[in-house]
Amino acid sequence: MLYHYAFDAIGFSMSAIVQARECEASVSFLDRLGIGISALCLVQCLAVPLALIFAPLASVGLFSHEAFHLVLLAVIVPVGALAYTLGFLRHRNARMWIPAAIGFALLVVAAVLEQGHWLHPVAIAFVTSAGGAALIVAHVMNMRSGRA
Repeated sequence: MLYHYAFDAIGFSMSAIVQARECEASVSFLDRLGIGISALCLVQCLAVPLALIFAPLASVGLFSHEAFHLVLLAVIVPVGALAYTLGFLRHRNARMWIPAAIGFALLVVAAVLEQGHWLHPVAIAFVTSAGGAALIVAHVMNMRSGRA
């Protein structure tokens, strides 16, 4: 009988360890996914101005279309918010929210300015690139805080 209780106690703690590792894996995956999506955004935003400079016809297509940025924003915000929230609940390092908030704000501002045609496309690319870079910094901070 005593053996049974000891085994239950060990089994419970092993279960908690397995659950913690699964949570860490999902947060890490979300951070890596967020970095990948933000990097795609950054590369796209840097590539469009270069394409505009060197080959005006290269800017026509999916990546320069306003709807592309809205779709990308619709993916970036929930993935990032989920990754940051799960990571924060694990490590409680609130500093990563600063670049995350700056990145989200810049991306939303860029999308609004782009939809209203209130800013030159090259300027929108710079704002969007800064937002993507800030989100990458936040994801890296989130991942490093989770390992510490």
